[in-house]
Amino acid sequence: MEYRPREFWDQRLSQQFDLRGTGETGLSLAYNRACYELRREVLGRALAARGFDPRGRRVLDVGCGTGFFTAYYLDRGAVVTGLDIAPTSIARLGERFPGTRFVLADVSETRPDGSYDLVNAFDVLYHIVDDTRWERAVAHLCEVVAPGGWLVLTDSFPRRERPAHEAAHNRMRSLARYQPVLRAHDLVPIRTYPTHVLLNRHLGPFRSLNRLPGLLHAADRVLLALGFGHDDAVSKLLVAKKRG
Repeated sequence: MEYRPREFWDQRLSQQFDLRGTGETGLSLAYNRACYELRREVLGRALAARGFDPRGRRVLDVGCGTGFFTAYYLDRGAVVTGLDIAPTSIARLGERFPGTRFVLADVSETRPDGSYDLVNAFDVLYHIVDDTRWERAVAHLCEVVAPGGWLVLTDSFPRRERPAHEAAHNRMRSLARYQPVLRAHDLVPIRTYPTHVLLNRHLGPFRSLNRLPGLLHAADRVLLALGFGHDDAVSKLLVAKKRG
């Protein structure tokens, strides 16, 4: 079946408007919560290392989904605009956060309006499988980062693109593919941070461990602290800064 992003994501979120809808639909809500909690911890460390305090800053949450990262930035005092391709996301989040602006748009088609101190694009760009649309989406996000501002995005940045197990709605791309687009828009990649090691990963014969998300979360915290998580199968957070 052809992958149609708007219909695909709106159907998923209509059926499961929780972290399973934007994460691993076949695994438990507890498992997905563990994955997102670890993402939040990694993001917090990355922003702290760069000296970025969200309070009072303008943040664009691209692919706001069920509002996990929207809530993260709002809780820290940011002025957030949420953007998503799925009408269900925009409608539901508008009810949940009545004072926050949400925009229905496809970033691969339309450049967001405004200028932002930080653009957050967690688990978004590798779901744009068409290369031309992907490059346009990255360029649009770069363009709305304010001078001196930050872009944070995730991908696995594999050395060999499109591994055999990749789903139809996933297209992982190497860091080398991102760098020319970022630099053309005055963004300098600073660092990548692995977001998982065992969580959010195919565990093969050890997949029964997915029933113990608390254990996996604790193990991943230790493994990340020890420097694991830089292989091609692991999602990573890229932090890039705009000159100026």
